This record gives sequence, C-alpha cells and structure tokens, in this order.
Amino acid sequence: MEEVREERKEKTGARHPAHQATLFLEGRLGEEGFHSPRLPRGLRAAVAGYALSQPEEHRGEGVFTLWPRTDEEGRLTEVQVALKLKRPMEGPELVVHGILLHADGRRFVVLVQPKSGEAFRLVLGRARGFTAFLEPRKAYRFEGALRGGRLLAERAFPLGKWVLARKGERPLPEPIEGDRNPHLEGRRGKEPAPGEAKPKERPEEAQRPAPAPPGPEGPPKPPKEARPPGERRPRRDPVRVWRAPEEPPDPAPPDLGRPPALGKGQVMGLAGTGPYYLVLLPQAVPDWWPRVERLLPELNRRYEVRFYPDGTRAVVAWDLEALKVWYKRVLRG
Repeated sequence: MEEVREERKEKTGARHPAHQATLFLEGRLGEEGFHSPRLPRGLRAAVAGYALSQPEEHRGEGVFTLWPRTDEEGRLTEVQVALKLKRPMEGPELVVHGILLHADGRRFVVLVQPKSGEAFRLVLGRARGFTAFLEPRKAYRFEGALRGGRLLAERAFPLGKWVLARKGERPLPEPIEGDRNPHLEGRRGKEPAPGEAKPKERPEEAQRPAPAPPGPEGPPKPPKEARPPGERRPRRDPVRVWRAPEEPPDPAPPDLGRPPALGKGQVMGLAGTGPYYLVLLPQAVPDWWPRVERLLPELNRRYEVRFYPDGTRAVVAWDLEALKVWYKRVLRG
C-alpha cells in the first residue's frame, strides 16, 4: 500500500514543471568568495551547486547563475552562486517560475517550489509600466531584471503554455506586459487590442435580427426572480485593485470615490454594511499599510484593494466574519 501511495505522489508531482528563481549576473568567483558590481554592498553571497562541488571549473570572471532570496518589499537579501555559464548569456536577466500568491499595484508574491529542497516565497516588484492583471493561484514565468537592489518583473507568461512551447508542441504564447493580459481578454469581455482581429461570429448570431432601439425610458428591467433556476452569476475575479477617479463626473453622487466613514477619532477600522471595508486613513497608512499588505495572502475570501485620491486605502471583502478574523491577525502583527 505504501509503495502505491509513493508512486501516486511521484506521478502527481511530475505533472507540473519544477519551479525556479534564477538571476544571471556578471562577476568574479575566487577563493575569497563571489563579487559583482551589480549586487548591493554587504549582501551575503554563498556558494552552492556546481560552484561548490566543482570549484576549479567555475572560478574566475564571467556570467554566473545565482539563486536569489528577497524580503517582503522585493529587496535582494541573499544569493547563492550556482555555476558559471560556459556560453554568453542570452535572454532575460531574471527568470522566476512559480505560483502567484498575491498581486497588487506594486509587487507580486510568488511561491517557488523547486524540484528538490523546500518551497519559498519570492517578492518581485512591478517594473515601470507593467500594470497588467494576473490571476492569483496560477503558475507563471516572470522575466525581469535587478534594479537598485530589487528584483523587478517586466513581463510574464502562463507557465504551462510556455513549457509546451519550449517542447515544440505549440507556438510561444503572447507575453503579458504593459497593461495588457491577452490570456484574459476573451474571458473578461475586453475589446481586442488595436490591430487585432475580432473573434468570428457564430452562424446563429449572424442570422439573429438586430434588437429594436429602446424607447425613451429604455428597456424594462427584468425582476430578480426572472433568473432561470440553476443559472450562476458571472464569475468575478478573486482579487482586484481599484482606484477611485481623480475627477468624478458632473453631477457626481455624494459618496463616489469615498470609503464608508469611520467612527469619530478613528484612523483605521472596519466599516460598511456590505460589502465590508477595512479603512486606513492617510495618517495610518505609513505605520499599518505594510503590515496589511504583507498579510493579504492570508485573507482566504474574495477581496479588493482600493486606493483613493486623498491617500486613504481600503481592503474590501464580502464575508464579514472572514474580514474580522483576518483584521485581528493584522492587529496582532
């Protein structure tokens, strides 16, 4: 029985490619250790892999493969020197394969599960202009670079599609970069990008007569009871980042771009009657927002992160009890 279980584990583990986090930098490896002008001063650089088991073949100057680690802000805290490349480097400076745990307007939190060794979290900052939406709990290949002592993601690919392309079984998928994720556009109802062909109409859709123009008062709204039994509501994204408009339309509703009010004297707390808000006024953001952001992956219900023009920030959830339990963790730190 135990042998059957072990065999099942091996087969299950072989379904997804081994994750990795690799940084390619020029430097010099000698008896005194590894040095590179690109690394922050005082950064710990350990020797591992082939550079440790076959030191004579990997000493000297060249481009080295490094295994990085970061803090919660994406700053490089440690590297392990694995080997020296025998051929000139081609491709991105940073490559990370892993599961996206959390994404917001500044960073990605990625779980890396290597073939051997323990899994670890890596935090990647967003490069300037990289604002595309990525789905949490999906596996991605991130490509980027080391800038100012921080690892920055510049583009991404769905990892499964990229691996199939690497094997020659399908074309290379379009990159997720800038503000566009081409792998979500069909499901999220976005218009195709400029120069992109629109999807073909189905025959029955082409033959369907155009709807009559609405009257002056518009079409009547169907009652809620008119939803057919068993029909589900449209799927919503598990995590979204929302920013209030800088200039509300005229005339604007009185509460547009504002979170629910807190009690008198409060600068942080729960508010709202559904959905429910954890509101941080600008005075509380410097001290509390880093902790809130660090613990967001532990909020195991659908939520949104909202930013307001006056500097207020909020976490919005639809499950009040889950939000209360998570908020207690934030207060405890």
